Amino acid sequence: MMAGTNSDGPVNGVWDEWTQMQRREAATAFQQRIGDPGYRLHGENPATATRDQALHWATTYDDLIKFKHELLELCRRYADQSAPEVARAIRETDVILLELQASRFELKRDYWKIRAAEMQGGRGRAPD
Repeated sequence: MMAGTNSDGPVNGVWDEWTQMQRREAATAFQQRIGDPGYRLHGENPATATRDQALHWATTYDDLIKFKHELLELCRRYADQSAPEVARAIRETDVILLELQASRFELKRDYWKIRAAEMQGGRGRAPD
């Protein structure tokens, strides 16, 4: 038997407990992040952004929005072909979560479009 392994108990039990704890922490962090309108992607900083960076973030959020809409379409198609219980679970969890994320990303994209326009000398015209 290799060192550190134990197929009959204590080491596996500790590993399982540690894994569950990490999942709980990740879930808690995700719940906090999903409800935080000020949450930023890695590297995103409105205070120091240049016009090019603002355009980059607008494009980044466009990509994320597209991805969320593709996932939404997949969820809806899967729900349409599923048993009623499965369809209801998908619509009451996954679809709602993805719609919330897409909406938040749309707000962030619009912010960056307006910010880029302001940096260019515009008056923050409405986003496209």
